[in-house]
Amino acid sequence: MKKAVLLDVSAIMYRAYFANMNFRTKNEPTGAVYGFINTLLSIINEFKPDYMAAAFDVKRSSLKRTEIYSDYKSNRQSAPEDLITQIPRIEEVLDAFNINRYKIEGYEADDVLGSLAKKLAKQDIEVIIVTGDKDLSQLVEKNITVALLGKGTEGEKFGTLKNSDDVVNYLGVVPEKIPDLFGLIGDKSDGIPGVTKIGEKKALAIFSQYDSLEKIYENIDNLKSIDGIGPSLIKNLINEKDIAFMSRELAKIFTNLDINVEESGLQYGMDREKLYSLCKVLEFKMFIKKLGLEEKPQNPTLFSLEDIREKKDSPKVVEETINEKIEFTKEINLNLTNRQLLIIDSESSLNEQKEYLTNYKKIASIYYEELGIIISTEDKDLYFPLNHGGLLAKNIDKNLVVNFISQLDIKFISYNFKALLNLGISFKSMYMDMMIAYHLISSQTKIDPIIAITEYSKLEPKDFKATFGKVNVELITTQDFSKYLSDISIGILAIYDELNYLLKKEDLYKVLMENEMPLIPVLSLMERKGIEIDVQYFKNYSVELDKELLRIEKAIYEEAGEEFNINSPKQLGDILFVKMNLPSGKKTKTGYSTDVMVLEDLESYGYNIARLLLDYRKLNKLKTTYVDTLPLLVDENSRIHTSFNQIGTATGRLSSSDPNLQNIPVKTDDGIKIREGFIAGEGKVLMSIDYSQVELRVLTSMSKDENLIEAYREEKDLHDLTARRIFNLPDSETVSREQRTIAKIINFSIIYGKTPFGLAKELKIPVKDASEYIKKYFEQYPRVTSFEREVIEFGEEHGYVKTLFGRKRYISGIDSKNKTIKSQAERMAVNTVIQGTAAEVLKKVMVKVYDVLKDKEDIALLLQVHDELIFEVEKSSVEKYSEILADIMKNTVQLEDVKLNININIGKNWAEAK
Repeated sequence: MKKAVLLDVSAIMYRAYFANMNFRTKNEPTGAVYGFINTLLSIINEFKPDYMAAAFDVKRSSLKRTEIYSDYKSNRQSAPEDLITQIPRIEEVLDAFNINRYKIEGYEADDVLGSLAKKLAKQDIEVIIVTGDKDLSQLVEKNITVALLGKGTEGEKFGTLKNSDDVVNYLGVVPEKIPDLFGLIGDKSDGIPGVTKIGEKKALAIFSQYDSLEKIYENIDNLKSIDGIGPSLIKNLINEKDIAFMSRELAKIFTNLDINVEESGLQYGMDREKLYSLCKVLEFKMFIKKLGLEEKPQNPTLFSLEDIREKKDSPKVVEETINEKIEFTKEINLNLTNRQLLIIDSESSLNEQKEYLTNYKKIASIYYEELGIIISTEDKDLYFPLNHGGLLAKNIDKNLVVNFISQLDIKFISYNFKALLNLGISFKSMYMDMMIAYHLISSQTKIDPIIAITEYSKLEPKDFKATFGKVNVELITTQDFSKYLSDISIGILAIYDELNYLLKKEDLYKVLMENEMPLIPVLSLMERKGIEIDVQYFKNYSVELDKELLRIEKAIYEEAGEEFNINSPKQLGDILFVKMNLPSGKKTKTGYSTDVMVLEDLESYGYNIARLLLDYRKLNKLKTTYVDTLPLLVDENSRIHTSFNQIGTATGRLSSSDPNLQNIPVKTDDGIKIREGFIAGEGKVLMSIDYSQVELRVLTSMSKDENLIEAYREEKDLHDLTARRIFNLPDSETVSREQRTIAKIINFSIIYGKTPFGLAKELKIPVKDASEYIKKYFEQYPRVTSFEREVIEFGEEHGYVKTLFGRKRYISGIDSKNKTIKSQAERMAVNTVIQGTAAEVLKKVMVKVYDVLKDKEDIALLLQVHDELIFEVEKSSVEKYSEILADIMKNTVQLEDVKLNININIGKNWAEAK
């Protein structure tokens, strides 16, 4: 039987857009196009169709359904402009695959898909509709399958509904009854109202007895016998009978549209030249390589798609497409056809491979996940099982493996070297970390190697979940895990040449090798060292917080006039906006919003209960996130070991996780109390060294503003100077604490791109006053305005911005015509340059500190928190290291026109040292 795939373009397009929002070329956003091609290739591989067609939506204003219900789809937000601009490109993709596009005025893509599906099914053609819309499940019948995007299980990319049983398992009713179901529950995404307060659970309870609207209304008096269906719901059903039947009509898909369908019009095939040209313009090098588009075909127009389905040969280096010379040699010749996969689970099996690995002088990849380590050369994979469980598991001694690998003189590449260093391995050569390389090239912050391998090679390894599902880790065999890990390790080798080339082409190779690679052992040592906490202190503090939370809780109940679940947004919303009748803000489908912004607005109006709720949430979050959790995370020496992430932010700042120690409040009493629980070991103190206004100094250096330069050169109080300008204060008059605080907020607001509205909200002043403050700031420091404009113009021209040391970040929306989107992108661009440069300063300092201190036993670097480094030092060595570290932090990086300054504080705990 022939097979046809019908594409719901809107569903695929939206999903692709939100999955790849940061993708763009120098001139335009490309994430939706990239994801669309990826999905299209997956569809071809998965279903191997003979025919294909694509259905598009039309404007809401022309829909026939709006004649039935004027508010139909009126709740839909406009598509993001970054997506709208990509629609013509997606049409080009379809043209390049010779896939016909169908659109009928007055009808939705669902109707086009339904009509096409029915006509083709009658011609004995198997039809597969690819969509993300559950409404289309009503079309499932013999010869018609619905493939749902993102709903696959255990490695499948699509969740397929092939028959009535599948649909019942998915939605609870047979396909032909889906419109009746939506008649009751409605569909919020399409603006179909349904009957008030009847959700899916109650509707299915009714359908278990009466499976159509007609039967339901014929038996309306009998519904009360169904659990959960009370008098109020029956009353809603009676009062909204017309709405229920109207909703059913809105949910029905038209299947009889006049569409001329001929098999010849549904045939498809790739136009190589069109697709190559498009991919070249959009810089989709992975697709050019994956589809072999640079190879000259005998037939330059259409060819069979069969040979794109399982291409697994080694990657080629992308040829240069610009007029510049890059010295580059392909370093890896990967053998994918005759590979050996060996399991090294004993000292004897290790000795058998010792000579091979000792004499291997080419690049090899090494990768670690939970159960073991794999090393892949050009033609062999060696798996070292370390942590397998189960009765039959056989593991090799970890220390034996660590010592062996540490002696190898191999040019190792990996994806997350830090994980291997944390095992205790000391590499002679960490040649390149592909995780960080991929991050620098793409600005992506996901660490999954599968993403990079799939994008930059023809290999398609499966991730852990797709390979093993939800199986207990102890049940995974050594053989199965070694195969899974080898696929990833081979992929790491496969992408090396391509990423190495791109790093050099994009001037990012130096950033990787000078800034990022030397930082890996620094972070690993910090993670392994950890910082001690006083466990009993946190237990005592938890008791204090419980008492304070109980006090606030009682005060909230007193204000509300009754007890309720404070942590239930629905109950809280009802108390605030129904019982107390406070002015409500936004309302969601589940009830009134009670988020921080809503409560802060209520607090500004003087409602005491809002202040109490904010205090309650703040303390409860501190208690659950830190006070109660930290003691559970200590090792046998009462030390906490956080993880530092090099690719956790797009600006280049380091982030912290498990636990996140960078988010502990700085100035608040509670934040200070938490820091008191971080302590130095016996005979030691904590030393905190932080930069003074490092981001403002970076701004000064990069903007070349003379007034800023003069202020720092003469060591004036910058916040005092800004306050005098904003408030028109003469030199004879003293700046008040409040005025200086406002000036400080404004100084830093410029870096973070605060709008007048945002500044007004933070300072609790009128927007007009905030606008005036910002205006006076730029009058005081005119070159700052010019600098910001230069950054934005560079971003508009290139699609990315660069830090002082060369890191790039692609800025989505910087060329948008939507003022809101463009304004956000512009603020992001300026912030990235300043914050990213400041982050690079600290990274260079950390590497220098590591080089100086790595062999010292009386001092250790423990934490990095934004612009602050925390050391643990022997008391007798404090004076010595204060001088050494001050010199390193002041002089490792020399900014033009402005000196870096630091603050050093010593204490027995972090709070004292802050």
